[in-house]
Amino acid sequence: MTVSVSALLAGLGLTACSSSSGSTPNPPKAGGAAPVSAAPVAGQSAVPVPAAPIVGRSAAPVSAASAAGITAATGSDSSQASKCSTQNLKWTLTRITDPGTGAKNPANGELIAVNSGSHSCILAGYPKLEFHLGKGPEADGVGNGNPAPVTLGAGKKAVIALRYSEFNGKGPDSDNCVFVTASSADVAAPGDSTGVRVPVTDQNGKPAEITICGDEVRMSPPVAR
Repeated sequence: MTVSVSALLAGLGLTACSSSSGSTPNPPKAGGAAPVSAAPVAGQSAVPVPAAPIVGRSAAPVSAASAAGITAATGSDSSQASKCSTQNLKWTLTRITDPGTGAKNPANGELIAVNSGSHSCILAGYPKLEFHLGKGPEADGVGNGNPAPVTLGAGKKAVIALRYSEFNGKGPDSDNCVFVTASSADVAAPGDSTGVRVPVTDQNGKPAEITICGDEVRMSPPVAR
């Protein structure tokens, strides 16, 4: 009986030891619980919050694309914003003798500028226009005010109507005016210092002359056609 009690006590001692030694792994399980180590994981999921830079980087191409779209919409491209030069315009100077029936305040002539380039250009203002009688008198084109800029696509034209007093032996000033007879005129695009000589033709495209009574040729604002 004594042996049995001793054995029983020994068994209880072993059980106590095993329970005390078994309690040691339990704290690590509780301490190593996923939530504790998961805190960094949650923190890492927040790290993509600095993903703001990533959003910023992806936004850069978008803003660049928008800027490109704005540039195209505003026509700030150099090919569209450049002014028409004398050289990239084909000029025609026509004397009008038959304006057609029903024409009100008919023009005496027309100066036409055709965009012969491959890109659009802007005709901003009145062109330079000079008629010379040898080295003597001259008549110059005069515009009124500042006309709105005219955009000319490739192959498109601007028309400037010309009005002047003709030396035709009629009217009170015909015998007294200083007249200029010319078969050509010096023409330059607005703001361009380089000019070209443009021959005068009639409405059939044949060579002609313009005789102006006075020193002024009135120009109407350029109109795109």
